[in-house]
Amino acid sequence: MFLKTLWILGMMACWGLLQPAVPIQVVCFGDSITHGAEVDGHSWVWMLQQQHATNQWQFINAGRNGRKTADKQELLPVLQQYPHAAFYLIFLGVNDLKNASSAQVDSCVRNMQWMIDRIREVNPQASIVILSPCNVNLHTMSALNRQKQYNIRTQQALFQLEKQYRRLARRMHTGFLSLLHVVAPEHYVDGLHPDLAGQQEIADAVWTYLTHHFPQTFHT
Repeated sequence: MFLKTLWILGMMACWGLLQPAVPIQVVCFGDSITHGAEVDGHSWVWMLQQQHATNQWQFINAGRNGRKTADKQELLPVLQQYPHAAFYLIFLGVNDLKNASSAQVDSCVRNMQWMIDRIREVNPQASIVILSPCNVNLHTMSALNRQKQYNIRTQQALFQLEKQYRRLARRMHTGFLSLLHVVAPEHYVDGLHPDLAGQQEIADAVWTYLTHHFPQTFHT
């Protein structure tokens, strides 16, 4: 009987070793920059998955073109789909800031706090990182984007938003990564969306942040 028990325990252990490891899910919730506009979907999320993901990590692209923080309700089905994700990286704000004022910046902060609260209701163990949006390049801004009113007020608001997001992260005890100065000015396709080189700069910044702040989870 004792030997049989040992045999069963041994078989169970072997079976456990044979089971594929469940990857750590990193949900990247954002707008067109996350989705991969102007780069055929090869966004910073795709680059992280290609360059760093193994069977240990899964970088999930939950971006949508045009998404604002005001579209915060769109987070709810993502939470339903990935209720046990270990990380949520939220990269939103620039689409709220067309011809912006301080009121739009304050609205972004309120919406971001709402999203943080919803994540913690569904998945209190998840780590949340606020990604403050990239700058824009007014000199290379396309006519279409100028028509949409991405302008000097947008740029000024992005600088305000970085400070406000940093304060929010401190208050809500989340992670924070500023991408405001990460993308080189020459690495914007249309003044708004990073090209492949700019997306790589974002991917590198995010990976550096993750390996520095979560070394037990992310390592080279």
